Amino acid sequence: MINGGTGVMAARYEEIARDLRERITAGTLPPGEPLPLMRDIAAEYGVSDITVRKAMSVLKREGLIESRRRAGTYVREHPDRVRLTVRHRQIERDELGYYSGPEVQHWRALPHPDGEQTRVTTAPVPVDVADALGIEAHTPLTVRKRLIGDPSIPEHRQLADSWIAEWVAEEVPSLSGDTGVGGMYDRIEEWAQKPLHWREEVSARMPSPDEADALLIPRTGVPLLRTIRIAYFAERGRKPDRIVEVQDIRMSAALFAVGYPLPRGESAKWPVAPASSDYYSAPDAPEQS
Repeated sequence: MINGGTGVMAARYEEIARDLRERITAGTLPPGEPLPLMRDIAAEYGVSDITVRKAMSVLKREGLIESRRRAGTYVREHPDRVRLTVRHRQIERDELGYYSGPEVQHWRALPHPDGEQTRVTTAPVPVDVADALGIEAHTPLTVRKRLIGDPSIPEHRQLADSWIAEWVAEEVPSLSGDTGVGGMYDRIEEWAQKPLHWREEVSARMPSPDEADALLIPRTGVPLLRTIRIAYFAERGRKPDRIVEVQDIRMSAALFAVGYPLPRGESAKWPVAPASSDYYSAPDAPEQS
């Protein structure tokens, strides 16, 4: 069989995976439904068990099915079909300090398995975080590791690692321990006597086993929504912004999306001139003088 018009012959297991995928997305095999036994699928398609296993592996990587110990293989329940928390990204503040939007105002630091709420350690900085800080990758830096979540919904949680610029860690010793009411950003602003600014970069990747376990998501099939939040002091003139901290935030992409308003730019202001009978024609080129 030709695969998607690409001219490449699809392997038999890919055909089976595509057929099962279509049945899942169409609802013929609904969430929570057990898949037929492997031997029955093999008999239906006239293939070996090995071919069926390869097809199942494809669907597991895509997050469509999951194996349950001693119970068989099931169509995975998709939380995004039930609820989706959209986070409108802006920095806000209440009596406890800064937070990133009203949807997470009630979120709190959750204990790690050992009971610790904020782990402060020194570790080699990851490559992309090092790029944001403008330092060499694997430079040892102070990092504050937290597990943040909604106390009423166990699955609603995020990992937040705050990588603190070396010059800040030296100047504000309290960042290596309990930062008190208002948190880390309050201590930095009090020390500098000027306000912080923030910008973010959003991407996605697959979780490590430890990240998946901490976020209560499967180890395969569910990617992370990853936000790199950069805190900085804006410098005047042509001086580059002074980076204070880079926070690496990870959460389940099946549960969260990033929402934001999309304002009109100057060239898209309304109203516009009414369309005329020649609106399909390209505008005349300006005359050359």
